[in-house]
Amino acid sequence: MAFLCSSGIGIAGIACAVPDNEVPVESFYDVFGPVIPEKFAELTGIRCSFKALPEQTAGDLAFAAAQHLFSQIQIDREKIGGLIFVTQSPDYRRPATACVLQHRLELPMDCMAMDVGLGCSGFVYGLQTAMSMMEHSDMEYCLLLMGETASKVVDPMDKSVVMMYGDAGAAILLKRDETARTPALLKTDGSRFKNIILPAGGFRDMNPPRERFLCNDGIERSLYDIYMEGTSVFSFSISDVPKTIQEFLERTGTGPEDYDLFVFHQANRFIIKQLSKKLKIPAEKVPISLERYGNSGGISIPLTLCHRYGETEDGVKNTLMAGFGIGLSWGVTSAKIDTGSLFPVIRTKDWYREGKITPEMLM
Repeated sequence: MAFLCSSGIGIAGIACAVPDNEVPVESFYDVFGPVIPEKFAELTGIRCSFKALPEQTAGDLAFAAAQHLFSQIQIDREKIGGLIFVTQSPDYRRPATACVLQHRLELPMDCMAMDVGLGCSGFVYGLQTAMSMMEHSDMEYCLLLMGETASKVVDPMDKSVVMMYGDAGAAILLKRDETARTPALLKTDGSRFKNIILPAGGFRDMNPPRERFLCNDGIERSLYDIYMEGTSVFSFSISDVPKTIQEFLERTGTGPEDYDLFVFHQANRFIIKQLSKKLKIPAEKVPISLERYGNSGGISIPLTLCHRYGETEDGVKNTLMAGFGIGLSWGVTSAKIDTGSLFPVIRTKDWYREGKITPEMLM
């Protein structure tokens, strides 16, 4: 049983960034006609998302979020002992993007850095990984970064997902806090790995044919496009996930009434409503951001927090958070979060020009 609990490590601040490229569902009228985009928006609750610019990467969005965080919280970067970058959209196959971010953010060489290759569960897994490392080290601070550019691996004619995915980056600063306690329940079912998959480009199949073919959902794709078995993923989201949340409540001796906020992965509005209904959670305790940002994978949890409280301050909130999706992988955690440490979501056009490698640079 992967039930973990970190003590003495708290969340000092959260900042998020999205590409300066807003894409409303109305922009797809010319592609699909008005009926399909409006029906999609009605079913999912998504009316807008932000798509990475051609040169922007997940690392760029995480970098922008981290710089924004540092502009709000003044700390000595020399005291940051760890950097964990959670992504399934790395800047390179090799090296780890975390190493590049350590350099770009001017963190000390004493700072360990590594990538974690998870998607929708990435915030919960990443948070517990970072806290566990801090708990067993002399780190004063650790930086948990996240970034995704899923829009780059979607067939532009795939009406099932092209309007769903949004790109974003997040930065979460962790610090020592004797009063903090952060439990987490983590689960995996790799037997369902094909339910959400991008088959091409990895070392299993680096260069398959690019021909499009008709998938079992009636949509043409190539092996270079992300595929999701919608029915199976929906069933998983409204069955396995609420069971695990209930198990988490039992393991922690808590109930829905003990939490001020429930922040769920922003898959779609119907799934969030089903989770709330099954767990008997009042709607006012469940913030939603997907109508503005779409499904941004694991970043959707910190993005929702910054969307809800970035412009306001409402004290400390005892917050339950659940991430679930690709893998299949899912997890539940809880933490006390000071809304005063959640900062407004920013937009960015920036990208790392020195990071685009040309033949001349290697000659």
